[in-house]
Amino acid sequence: MRIGRVGISVATVVGLALGLSSCGGGSPNPQTASAKSKVPATLTTRVLTPRESAVLTAYRAGWTAYDQALATANAYDSLLPKTLAQPLLQKVEAALLGDANGGIVGRGKVQLNPKVSSLTATTATVVDCTYSSSEYVYAKTGQPVPPLTKPEHDGVISTLEFQSGSWKVSQQTVTDGTCSARS
Repeated sequence: MRIGRVGISVATVVGLALGLSSCGGGSPNPQTASAKSKVPATLTTRVLTPRESAVLTAYRAGWTAYDQALATANAYDSLLPKTLAQPLLQKVEAALLGDANGGIVGRGKVQLNPKVSSLTATTATVVDCTYSSSEYVYAKTGQPVPPLTKPEHDGVISTLEFQSGSWKVSQQTVTDGTCSARS
């Protein structure tokens, strides 16, 4: 759901995310310290709460829904209102209608790396540093729509709202070509 590289590009991947952080420590014994330095840093896994997992799954589902709709420029794809909320849903639908009128569809991949940065009972903020190799192409010819954009990392900050029993993406800010310091 991004206005930029591929219109409002929303990418795929469903599942639970696990945050990885490296940890390590010095050894009190100098003889074992040199042996330990040859071993890679140990990774620990931060287990997400069920609510964090639900937020990240919903975030990914929004990208999946948009990718599906963008592949055919279908503003009326049934997954869009299931994963997106206003005002983002309206922006996405308008962009897809414009794409359809121009004979333009989206192709390519966006790799996600989302993290929940804040979470309340009804809202969540997700920060991401995506890697996008997506592009617009003319549906009839498959030729890229200018201007051509090289694959890049984009910073994404999304707001999700808990509505009618599910999380939906309602707002999104994308910084093309660079990741936000917060992601």
